[in-house]
Order: sequence, then C-alpha cells, then structure tokens
Amino acid sequence: MTAPAAPGVDAAYYADQQRILRTAVNQAQAAWAQLPARGSGPRAWQDEVRPQVVAAIEQAQIDSAALAPLYVAGTLAAAGAVSAPLATLVAGAFAGYAATGLTLPVLVDFAYTYYRRAAALDVPPSEAHALGLARLLRYVATETADAGRLASTAAAIVEPEIAGYERIVHLPACGRCIQLAGRVYRYSTGFERHPQCECGMKAITREQWRTIRRDNNPRALFDRMTPAQQDKAFGKGDAAAIRAGADISRVVNARRKGAVYTAGGHEYTHEATTVRGVGRQLGELSKRPGSRYRTSGVVRPTAAQLVDTARDENELIDQLRRFGYLRDGAP
Repeated sequence: MTAPAAPGVDAAYYADQQRILRTAVNQAQAAWAQLPARGSGPRAWQDEVRPQVVAAIEQAQIDSAALAPLYVAGTLAAAGAVSAPLATLVAGAFAGYAATGLTLPVLVDFAYTYYRRAAALDVPPSEAHALGLARLLRYVATETADAGRLASTAAAIVEPEIAGYERIVHLPACGRCIQLAGRVYRYSTGFERHPQCECGMKAITREQWRTIRRDNNPRALFDRMTPAQQDKAFGKGDAAAIRAGADISRVVNARRKGAVYTAGGHEYTHEATTVRGVGRQLGELSKRPGSRYRTSGVVRPTAAQLVDTARDENELIDQLRRFGYLRDGAP
C-alpha cells in the first residue's frame, strides 16, 4: 500500500518559501527606491543600492536552502520512513551566485543597466525606473527559488530513502509548467523552468516513485482552474481546444519557441566579474581532456552544474562535498 502524501508538509514549505521571497522582494524594492527618479545615479547604485540588494538576495538564498533538509525530513516522516542523512547541507554554499554562475553583483547590474538604457532612450523617468525594478525583482525571485530547488536536490541525494523528486506546480501557472506537473526526476535530470517560475520539487521515496499521484498531473491542474485562468495560461484558442479534449502537452509543444530556461548547462561560478574572465577560464577547462571540474579557488562549478553533469548519485554526493555544498556527518 502506498504511503499517503504530505499536503501539510508541502503547503508549509511553500508558504515558508513565499515568506522568504516576499521579504527579499520588499528589501530589494526599498533599496531600489533610493535611486533618483531622474538621472542614472551611478554612485547611489554602487555605494548604497546594490550592496543592499545583493545582501537581500544572499540572505534569501541561505534561508531558502536552509529549509530544504527540514522539508525532506518532514516528507519522509509523513511517508513513514526514518530520516538518516549521510551528510549535512551547507546552506551558505548556495548563496552569492546565480544558477548560471554569475556573481550576484554582476547579475543585479543588468537591472541597473536596463534602467539606464531606458532613460537614455527618453523613456519617461518613472517608467524607466519601474522597468528596471521589474527586471531586478525577476532576478530576486528566480535566484531565491533556484537556491531552494538546488538545495532540495542536495538534501534529497543524501537521504538513502529518497529515490528522486516530483514536480509540483503551484497555480496559477503558465502552460509550460502545467504540462510538466507530476513529472518525476532522477537527480541528474535538469529541472526545466523559466524566470520567476514557482514550481517546486517534492522528494519522494522509492515506494512513491512507483506510484502515479492521480491529483498531480496536467489535466487535474487544468480542471481546477477557472476558464479565465485557463485562457490566461494557454491562450483562448488553445484553452478551448484543451477543454474540448485536446492533449495538453501537444497543445503547448506546438507553440514552443527556443530552449526553456534550464539549470546547469556548462556554467561555472567565477570570482572575476567580467564575461571575458569567465570565458577565459572555461576555455582553459575545455582544453583539459576528460576534466569536467576544477578545484582551484578561481573556478567552481555551480550546484546546478553538478546536478546536471554527475553520472550517478555517488558521484553527485562526492562532488557536492568536494565543492562545499555538503559537509560530512549528520546534522
């Protein structure tokens, strides 16, 4: 008999993540408000605003990552399994960088540059200010969520009872996310998501892996949405087709354009802040036959890179330890 799901654990975890995100968003928004409404304010950005924004994101990443082992342990307890992790997750190791490997100061500079360019193109000052803020808050939301997802993967991989994870979609959501609801992943499978995606990961036991959750699938989610929500997520025509019985995946994939925003690839964290510096280091790495990782203090794989390139669970644990995402011993 399959162990029951843990809706209480899932709901509490999601609520905690949203609380952390709201705090970071409020702090980033308050910092951005210090920029002059007129003029670029480079000194205000560099000396006052950017440090506050970076600190807000870093703290959100740490807080989000710190929830992961508690969530995994709660999920196991609800399934009647005993939690006995093989290592301790280091929450701070998931902070300070974007999933793509950029340092947070470099990442948030893009939002400021976007604001300055808008102002240079004679966009009204208040509108340019709002455009830059929207870009900044997208970074805050995306990197906070990514830290939580990557930490959840790391926390699950050191629990012997965990077989993988299941994709949880929180409504309202876009069509691309809805079609992936209920998909189960091994640890080496990249978690497809777009900027500001709110999809979560639910650790599942080996017994649960063999059972399909009837309430977590694209059609069930679609049926729980109002017609207005369906039209917004899929477009009126496609939503009408789905209501008439069309397959959700086929409808969504017919409109797919380009690659989705995915974790990993071949991005690395780098202490230098220029694209040229990153490219140079990656070029050096590519010249080393058979080498996928480097242990120097200059280049370090992101957690996303490790998850996506590890050949198996043992290698992933070894590499997460090697690069400081896990430390030996139970918490």
